[in-house]
Order: sequence, then structure tokens, then C-alpha cells
Amino acid sequence: MDVLEQLQMQGTENDALQHDKGKKWLNITPGTGKFLALLVDEIQPTRILEIGTSMGYSTLWLARAGGNSVQVVTIECDETKHQQAQQHFRQAGMDKRIDAKLGDASDWIARLEGQFELIFLDADRSQYLSFAPRLFQLLKPQGLLVVDNALSHADEIAPFKRWLEQQSELDVGVLPIGKGELVAYLRE
Repeated sequence: MDVLEQLQMQGTENDALQHDKGKKWLNITPGTGKFLALLVDEIQPTRILEIGTSMGYSTLWLARAGGNSVQVVTIECDETKHQQAQQHFRQAGMDKRIDAKLGDASDWIARLEGQFELIFLDADRSQYLSFAPRLFQLLKPQGLLVVDNALSHADEIAPFKRWLEQQSELDVGVLPIGKGELVAYLRE
């Protein structure tokens, strides 16, 4: 069985049994994974930033689609999930393409250097608005920001979405893929 299939199945089983949200894997849907892989295939980024690694399911979709030319930087605040994700990256043979950071996302994004062609945001939605200005310093012109759960948690994402829509250099839309994907394109 493929590592992605295994993680998808284990995540679904785990989340059905868990009552503690902190112990849920909260994987993206397979449809969202395919969408991310399609984006990576089309834009062929060299650097991807993911905020919210969890068990590494979405990270593996991104890294696998990018081939040897992509480097994925992923940030997770939960140490147990971070350790398990690293194990999954090794198991999939993708650990050389993935730079897994442990700690608070706001601390890490303040320290990151360079820019990313794609940023995938799937973390604590209450922090998104505080991340916003820095995220767009990290995003290359003609880059994409993709935010998961735009339909399933629309009320929680609404303040961030409004901020995005007020930025004149962004084209913003929501796609009905998975649990909803908010996509922002940074024009030159």
C-alpha cells in the first residue's frame, strides 16, 4: 500500500475514534491532495511553504508532485505530530525534499528567508489574519496562497478572506474542492 493511501486510511480511522481535537490528524481530503498536486505540476515551484503539517499527509502530496526540484518547508507546533510526520517522510523516501520545522508558525514565518511560489495554509484559523502581511512578503509575485477549509469553516476564515479581498494586488476565489479551497494569486 502506498504511504499516502495508508496515511489517508489511518487518519480517517483515527479521527473517527478521537474526541480530543488535538489528537486528530485532520488530513486534507484526497481531492484536495490531487488539487494541490495539480497546482504543483502546473506552476512547478522550487519552494513551497506549508503551515500546519499534522502527520504529513498534505506535505507528501506537495513534495511528491514537485519531484526532485522542489523543497517543501513545513511548520508544525505539536511535537508528537512533528515527529510522526518526519517518520512518514522517511518512509515515503521524501525526507530530503522536506524541511520540517517544529514550533509556533508566527515565530517561524518571521525568520524564514527567501520567497515561495506556493504557500499552503492549514493550521489554527484564528491566527491567519495575524500571518497575512508576512505571508505576502514570503510569496513570490505570480505565486499562489491556498487555504484549506474555506467552505467547511467559512465563518472562521471570513476575516482573513475579507483582508485578502481588500488587497489590490491579489485575485481571490473559493473553489468547491474538498472542504473548500480559498486561493489567492499574487499579481506582479
